Order: sequence, then C-alpha cells, then structure tokens
Amino acid sequence: MSFTRVAACHVSSRFLSAKETTTKTIFLIHQASRRKANIVVFPESYIAAFPIWSALRPPAENHTFFKRMVQESIYADGQEIQAIRDTARETKTVISIGISEKSHSSTACLYNSNLLINNDGEVLVHHRKLMPTFFEKLVWSSGDGHGLRVAETTYGNVGALICGENTNPLARY
Repeated sequence: MSFTRVAACHVSSRFLSAKETTTKTIFLIHQASRRKANIVVFPESYIAAFPIWSALRPPAENHTFFKRMVQESIYADGQEIQAIRDTARETKTVISIGISEKSHSSTACLYNSNLLINNDGEVLVHHRKLMPTFFEKLVWSSGDGHGLRVAETTYGNVGALICGENTNPLARY
C-alpha cells in the first residue's frame, strides 16, 4: 500500500532575501524527503517575504521596503524556481511554494503566487492570487483565474488557494 505523507513547512523566510530563502527551501525539501514526505508545502509569499509592514506603517514610510520587495521578488521561470524544480526531481517530491512574483513585462508589478511543482520538476500549476486582501493591495496586483485548477500528481490530486481565497465560494467551487 502506498501512502502520501505531507510536510507542512511552517517556517519563516530569510526576510527579503530570495537567495537565502531558496537555499533554506532546498535544505527543508531534502530534510522532508529524508523523513519520507512526498509532498512538501511552503507558506504564502515564502520567497521573498510577506509584506506585513503595509499593515503596520503608513504607505509613505514603506518605499524602502517596497523597493527591496521588488528587488527580492522572483520570476516564476527564474533561477530560484529552477533550483527548486531540480530539487523536486532529485528528491521525487511534489512542492507547493508561495512566491512574490515579478513580471517580465513590468518593472514593479508583483503578484502573490503559488507554484505547484511535480516530482519530475515540472510546474503543473502557476496560480496568481485573484484579489490581494486588505493592505496587500499596496504591494501586489490582482491575478486571474488561470491557476484555479487541481493537478494530478503521483501522490494524489493537489490544488491550492492563497489565504483569503479560501473564503471565496466561487474560488473554492
């Protein structure tokens, strides 16, 4: 009988450091794999950080944080994700990871995204949060419905909604 074992990585990122957070991610995937996990899940906006400062400080005082957020956000097809895809393939694990995503067509447009990577290293689902919630609108753009789907993996069907989307009846449907 085959079992699915999920490792929920309830961990913090290396604040506003895509490189250090990617290194930590790869370490944690290997650790989870050694403990027989075959699906490894990371938090919302794990790379490079969650913009909590937008909830705590006036927008006019956050320009430095936003600039760093843009610098440390990553491309869905960038080197950080390629390293994670390689690790998924190497460890034969399915990875769900939240990222602050840069857009190739903009200098400062960011998305709160989730990538589902299968155990062959292929990105199965690239989901951008439909509507940033509350103060998140100061940092992220609205996504679309393209990523609202469940993917078949070796270890079962997997889908993901991001935070407040779990209260959206149509997204859940």
